[in-house]
Amino acid sequence: AHNTLKYFQEVLIVKTVAIICEYNPFHNGHEYQIKKIREEFGEDTRIVAVMSGNYTQRGEIAIMDKFTRAKCAVLAGVNLVFELPFPYSISSAEHFARSAIKIIDSLGTVDYLSFGSECGDIKLLSDIADKMLSKAYNDRIRHLVNSEEFSSFGYPKITEMAYSDVYGLDFTKDFFSPNNILALEYIKALIAFNSKIKPHTLKRVGAAFSEKDLTDTKFQSATALRHALEINIDKIIDYIPITVKDTVVDEYNKGYFPCNAEKLSSAILTKFRLNSSSAIGEIHDTDDGLYNRIRNASFDTDSIISLTEHVCTKKYTTARIRRSIWYTLFGVTSSDVKSLPKYTQILAMDSVGTAILKEIKKMTELEILTKPSATSTLSDAALKQKLLSDKADSVFQLTKPQFVSGNKSLTSTPFVSK
Repeated sequence: AHNTLKYFQEVLIVKTVAIICEYNPFHNGHEYQIKKIREEFGEDTRIVAVMSGNYTQRGEIAIMDKFTRAKCAVLAGVNLVFELPFPYSISSAEHFARSAIKIIDSLGTVDYLSFGSECGDIKLLSDIADKMLSKAYNDRIRHLVNSEEFSSFGYPKITEMAYSDVYGLDFTKDFFSPNNILALEYIKALIAFNSKIKPHTLKRVGAAFSEKDLTDTKFQSATALRHALEINIDKIIDYIPITVKDTVVDEYNKGYFPCNAEKLSSAILTKFRLNSSSAIGEIHDTDDGLYNRIRNASFDTDSIISLTEHVCTKKYTTARIRRSIWYTLFGVTSSDVKSLPKYTQILAMDSVGTAILKEIKKMTELEILTKPSATSTLSDAALKQKLLSDKADSVFQLTKPQFVSGNKSLTSTPFVSK
């Protein structure tokens, strides 16, 4: 009888599930994840998201403003959207995951973290993540990274080699794909924070993560949708949920997206041409001669795309190069990236999200902005982080098709669904 009562108590308790996301743009695959979470945890499940701001993890600018993407998420079923601010949003998988998990764990109300993966096996992912925290594995990683023989290899290949050397591979050799690597970093961060939050994964469906072209599937990759948007919005309209179509079309017609980083090419090339490596100080992720490679290439290119193509190697992936470009433009130091977020801000919510936020405020020490105008209330440490993010957001506005004030992100208020 006791066990039966305990079972029903657990079933009746409404779960809160967190998602780490970019929604760049929001599409059918994202809606599928939200629906699957409620299928597995119950229709009353509360879903909170920590979403990248105007810059994303692969070192790209978002194709659409953060407030609009957050609005789309709420219209499609997410209850509450927090921002993962710049520069954490563009960091490497380890720092991206650690920063997002820090925010989620600090909320005090989350039961599960749900994420997509090519693997789809939470037991296997958890086992691998646990082994990747071992001294033997990390010693091997350091050896390979510092070895001249393997210095030209990128992070995924080094990860695979280190794991294989220490534990062998009892799974496919392409296991260390982008989504699986992020999944492993999420689990490692949960372990590192000694979090009570349990990891949960859904196997990705539809087009491959890196697919650049639209394919014959309901679930397209965000990459393919961004490429299609460069032609016309009609190309993507069948691949986004009906609940968000009006919002997306309205933003498009106003000239607010698609945003294009190439509009900043002159500013970025000027930055590199005018500053030698000795003038940049402690800029993050520009070591090993990468800054000099980018600077030298800046004299022979006229766009961000051609700049990254000139610099790209096995060691220096396009994502790392793009991150280095943004870090340099905004003066982001290693301490900026490695310090954990002291604040976040609300981007969108519904009535359930409003109730969740009231609960969170009673138990969290994380500083949460409910509107950008409250920035002055932040502590000194949080304010320093917010001002850096604001600087990046003001420049982001220059990438939109139509003119938008540089203060737009600083004056926008969260979307609230009634």
